[in-house]
Amino acid sequence: MVGTFVYGMVGQHEELVRQYEQQFGYVRTRGGGWYEKDDEARTMILYGCSCDFGEPRLAFLNRIPAELKGFKFYFRLGPGIPMNELDLQDVEWF
Repeated sequence: MVGTFVYGMVGQHEELVRQYEQQFGYVRTRGGGWYEKDDEARTMILYGCSCDFGEPRLAFLNRIPAELKGFKFYFRLGPGIPMNELDLQDVEWF
């Protein structure tokens, strides 16, 4: 599942990876970080990086769960740092 955006409430990023691997088999993780989802504003802000998996490789982001369709996605390295809107033009919603 190349470029699939996976998110959830976990203590460690590796918990998401294990859950996804059990469901779909081997997956290659291309980074991680924190997120801030605002349902009212319909925004998803992706932050920083994961100690386990490094900074997210946003160039590979090409599959996003359909429940997030209509959200604007942004990336910022951390608080107080300007954020950049991500281009979702070629994204597959699944």
